[in-house]
Amino acid sequence: MKYTSTIWWSLHVLFAGVVPLQAGSLKNPGFEEDGGWQVVTQGSRFEAAFSDNTSQTGQRNFSVSLAWESPTKKEDFAGIVQVVELTHADKGISFTVKDNYTGKTKGYHWIELLLDEEVIWEADVAGGDTDWRMVSLDLTRYLKEVKRKRVGRNRYREEKSYKITFRVFERNSVSRFGVQVCADDFKLLKETPANPQNCEKKKVSPLLNELLVYYDEDGLFQPITKPEHFKKHRQQIIDGMLQGMGKLPDRPTRHSLEDFDIRVVNSQVRGRYTKKTISFEVAKGEVVHAFLYEPLDKKPGEKRPGVVGMHPTGQSGKSCFESWPLCNFPIELAMMGYVVIVPDYPGFGDSRPYDFDSDRYDSGTIKGVFNHMTCVDLLQLHPDVDPNKIGTIGHSLGGHNAMFLAAFDDRVKVAVSSCGWTPFEYYETKKGRLKTWALPQYMPPLETLYNSDHREFPFDFHEVAAAIAPRVFFSSSPTNDGVFPGWGPMAAAPHIKNFFKAHGAQKAFQFHQPLAQHRFPWDTRQAAYRSMNDTFDYHFHGELGLLAERNGKKSIPILKKALVDTDPKVRWAAADMLGTLNDASGRVQMTQDLKTFSSDRTHLEHALEVARVLAERGDISGYELAADLAANGTTRGQRWRAAVALAHIANTDKTTLQAAGMDPVAALKTIAAEEKDEGVFFVFVDQVHKILKDRTDMIDIFAIARESKHHAEAPPGNRFRMAEIFHDVSVRDKDKDWR
Repeated sequence: MKYTSTIWWSLHVLFAGVVPLQAGSLKNPGFEEDGGWQVVTQGSRFEAAFSDNTSQTGQRNFSVSLAWESPTKKEDFAGIVQVVELTHADKGISFTVKDNYTGKTKGYHWIELLLDEEVIWEADVAGGDTDWRMVSLDLTRYLKEVKRKRVGRNRYREEKSYKITFRVFERNSVSRFGVQVCADDFKLLKETPANPQNCEKKKVSPLLNELLVYYDEDGLFQPITKPEHFKKHRQQIIDGMLQGMGKLPDRPTRHSLEDFDIRVVNSQVRGRYTKKTISFEVAKGEVVHAFLYEPLDKKPGEKRPGVVGMHPTGQSGKSCFESWPLCNFPIELAMMGYVVIVPDYPGFGDSRPYDFDSDRYDSGTIKGVFNHMTCVDLLQLHPDVDPNKIGTIGHSLGGHNAMFLAAFDDRVKVAVSSCGWTPFEYYETKKGRLKTWALPQYMPPLETLYNSDHREFPFDFHEVAAAIAPRVFFSSSPTNDGVFPGWGPMAAAPHIKNFFKAHGAQKAFQFHQPLAQHRFPWDTRQAAYRSMNDTFDYHFHGELGLLAERNGKKSIPILKKALVDTDPKVRWAAADMLGTLNDASGRVQMTQDLKTFSSDRTHLEHALEVARVLAERGDISGYELAADLAANGTTRGQRWRAAVALAHIANTDKTTLQAAGMDPVAALKTIAAEEKDEGVFFVFVDQVHKILKDRTDMIDIFAIARESKHHAEAPPGNRFRMAEIFHDVSVRDKDKDWR
């Protein structure tokens, strides 16, 4: 019953509307009776009503009002809509309107009339008067071409029904000034108005392919009403993707990691993981180069989630993340205990040069899908990976590759796409831009078969998102993304949301629009990691971490009880998670643990973990231990943990530090100059960049690290030395607060 009601609700939303009337007539044009019009709103502040407080003719009118001191959001609106059949005999439309705002503040409340989705008349309420005024508009310019409605796969029918909408629309949010707008006496005209008041032609938002339908045997749309219809619809989306990308070859069957002929080129211990540079065979004569990040300190037999990380467009391919402090999510996930593989996309990194013309694939995109599905094969056979907990995450080029992988491969349980998509028509910000999708490394069939005409493309990106349902799809689509314009995903998101809801998986579609450009901001990345943790029932801090993330402050009583657990890792996990919930209950126990572990040379890494937990909450009592082990630690784990604790302590007020005789920045500078181990050095610069708040101190530390005699060469795949990259980024961003 739950499934049926969910389907019905979504179908109602999809197909709801006012039944068209006979040609050339408006029902209830003067609002003197009930019916004809449907009130539409977005946002909760506007009040829309049919009232008799004033009228141009008769007794009633329609009004939209906003009380003073009622804040609104940009693009809030309220109005009325009616569907009517229009023919060439209908030459125009007229109505009367007035508003009560006579102030001079412009650019906020606008009155609009729309024909379908196109604004054909608009007026700012600023400077208006309180008298009724008539508006007459020419309709002939919109009825010249036959209106077509898509009813199936490449099937259209002539459509005469048009939606007429009158509304008050917020061009920008307001915080205080209200307005009342009244409208009355709508008429369709049989003669073209002598002085029409139409606004300049507006760009109409693309009409996206409907999602809650599938093609029947005749290629016509049919509504999804049964579970099997979702399966059919997904396969039809996949078929469309294959038409645009080319055939996906079968992959060899593998039974163990030995079947991949994995060659380890380099291995480096870093922080909580080992980074391996590997190559492996995806098919006979076809080799993929990748980084494989494997967790350290894992319990015997413990299996972790596996993730396919997708790099953005950049010549260095997988190495992009090694030189990209602001977006190295594979490294962040590796530090959280995930097993992560990051392959080079064809034509990037160690796969250069790549001859797309001579391989057996119809497109670079489908070759990428083949490679990435083989990465899933590898992860499922990896001894550290739970084969039922596989995800993918990518940015830009990697963002849509993550979507493609998840659409084709239902073994992928969660897909995270950052700046990776927008419906094709929204991508065409200037004529011819869609041709970039037909380059050899992407999808040449979109040009050779479909002439780079998005209207003929066999799939669109919101359909790819639908093919991921009911699994989790996390989309970060920034508002000001100049590559994949953010207004496209914003327009598509409600359609995708309705589809996931109809599929019984409303929470699985997670749409985020940070105020950013073509970036994956820190806060949004953390939200993506929480989504992945939740999907996989995994957290670096185990069940306590999951509990805190899922239940927030409700988990505090249980976390407090865990502070006295016999396992020290449970205690500092509880204290750490309490700290994220702004509860300092763990401080006393952590102070005691710091003393206990500091006095035992076999537990110094435990002590540094505790020092870090305390430092994050403003307690600097671990300074002496961290400063000592940063310089004299005998293990990699001691030295990088000491650097992390010092970076947190350095965020303490400088006056407090000076009074206590502590100088964590000086200790960090010593690490920058003296640390020899490349893995420890990388964790040091990466964590300082993520933790340290004082950008001037950060720049000074990286300036010393940049000149380190121990790390004078650039890592493989990079043009610049590691600390040089971090220094340049910190200097560039010295006046910004992002990480």
